[in-house]
Amino acid sequence: MNFADNWARVFVVITFLGFGEAQIIGGIVPNLIAFGLFFGAIGYFALTGKMAEIFGLKEIKMSEK
Repeated sequence: MNFADNWARVFVVITFLGFGEAQIIGGIVPNLIAFGLFFGAIGYFALTGKMAEIFGLKEIKMSEK
């Protein structure tokens, strides 16, 4: 084995220790879904509400009196 093989094995061991016991279905996937929904909601409100008016993405509707 050469130097690169040894570091590859170290990387695999560290990766396994970090993620080996993680439950994919019960842990990582729901967190990624929640993370995506959270940023989706932020994006939705940013593009449709007051922030969109501030950034000029949406016209301000002035009611005439």
